[in-house]
Amino acid sequence: MRSLFLILLLSSCVAFSQEEVIEEAVQVAQTADSCRAAAEAGDAAAQYELARCYFTGAGVSPSLNKALEWLRKAAEQGYAEAQCNLAECYADGVGVDKNAYEAAVWWVKAAKQNHPEAQYRLGVAHLRGEGVVQSATLGLAWLKRTAAQNHTAALYHLGFCYLQGTDGQTKPEEAASLFRRAAEQGHAWACYWYAVCLQEGTGVQKNPTQAVEYLLRSADGLCDAAAFRLALCYERGWGVAPDAAAAFDWCWRAAEAGMPEAQFRLGAWLEEGFGCKANTEKALKWYKKAADAGHREAQNRLNILNEKKPAKAEE
Repeated sequence: MRSLFLILLLSSCVAFSQEEVIEEAVQVAQTADSCRAAAEAGDAAAQYELARCYFTGAGVSPSLNKALEWLRKAAEQGYAEAQCNLAECYADGVGVDKNAYEAAVWWVKAAKQNHPEAQYRLGVAHLRGEGVVQSATLGLAWLKRTAAQNHTAALYHLGFCYLQGTDGQTKPEEAASLFRRAAEQGHAWACYWYAVCLQEGTGVQKNPTQAVEYLLRSADGLCDAAAFRLALCYERGWGVAPDAAAAFDWCWRAAEAGMPEAQFRLGAWLEEGFGCKANTEKALKWYKKAADAGHREAQNRLNILNEKKPAKAEE
């Protein structure tokens, strides 16, 4: 039985009566107690659940050390979910020093038990050479195996590998298909790249209108690149009626998120008054942000505008 997370409990308090909240809190505590008894008796699944309780503070006082202790016990008994989570702790430095090799060791153990997330992470590790030998062949093999299980991130990553030609040959049709499958599962970046495929006719028939639909879904998933591409769509009429105000709003969103190209474009639109009231001072602000991020055109435009500024009169 999976433990309930304290965060979920707290977020749902407003929807229940005080009695129901108290009852659920008692159940959480009882779940932790039952896990402890089984965990101390050597049950790997219970050890993993108790580790989760300590990670989240569900029914116990949060303790990273105790969480890792029980997680390791479960992993050493061959519990795949615990092995995968322990690997992630080493990969991200959660409670332990970052160690790509140790992460890979535990991902291998879980992957051999057909754990999808571990197989995906092992595939990515091989592609990047993190803790294991760098190998496109091994990386793609693990991604293919995981994608066959409809793993969302694996579908997207494999699609991107095919789009780039990681194994030396691009496969646009397969890339577009994989992006679409991951997009249907809500993957924001998959939505973005499938939209790009639809706009450019890469591996799929061009459909600018449908591309905008996927860009909107991607932007809803907080993909900044999608927000900027939507700005260009509204600027140029790609799949939508041209709308300067909408273009400006989407560009502003991407610029606020820190995207240098969007910051430069926003500066240009503020300078010329596209979709907004012209404002040179605000344009300078956005040019500077883009220039500070290394955007050369922004730096050039910033220099030109600064040179045009009237010199202050000497006192």
